[in-house]
Amino acid sequence: MSPARSVCFDLDGTLLRDDHVDGVVRAVSERLADRFGVDAEALAAANETAWWEYWTEVGDAWMRGQIEPESLPTEVWRRALATVGVTDAAAAVEAHALHTSTESTAFRLYDESAEVLRWLSERGVPTALITNGPSGLQRAKLLATGIEDAFDVVIVSGEHGVHKPDPAIFALALSGLGSAASETLHVGDNLVADVGGARGAGLRPVWIDVAPRRSSRPSAPRPS
Repeated sequence: MSPARSVCFDLDGTLLRDDHVDGVVRAVSERLADRFGVDAEALAAANETAWWEYWTEVGDAWMRGQIEPESLPTEVWRRALATVGVTDAAAAVEAHALHTSTESTAFRLYDESAEVLRWLSERGVPTALITNGPSGLQRAKLLATGIEDAFDVVIVSGEHGVHKPDPAIFALALSGLGSAASETLHVGDNLVADVGGARGAGLRPVWIDVAPRRSSRPSAPRPS
């Protein structure tokens, strides 16, 4: 096997910690509980249930940028609040705004992320970021963590109407890098989007087991 000449990375759960999510939801739920006189723990639990239910309905469209980015979290909070008896539509908008402001200060890289990117840059290894999500949110994460200029190519699914594991999004990154798939690694934590997606596009997947919420689907490709 020829040596790899370029490297693609996933963002969430790979370079960027995603264990802040529960803490943000708890913090927002506590604020909303005080505001509306409801149980914070019940609201946080309702948010998690609403998130997974609504994600199955619109997740694909959200990642492709086909619906307004704010509509997903706003609807999740609307459903969660309704579960605990708060049905005022303005409450969901308030909850989303509070969530956004709270989360914006919570983005953190894994300790090794910046060092790895710097090491590759110093050795002239071309790198790309391939991330699923809306443009504004994903680019805000890059700015907040100081890695917005760390890659030669940045591909955000919401800017291109296609998302991992579709081979087309990997092809966009390869085109930007000027690299052959067979000589490119893709590093990610998700067995379906990253491992399966990279393999399907002809890249060489590297699975890193750092995210607590990686896919456990029986059909998920095994890492290699």
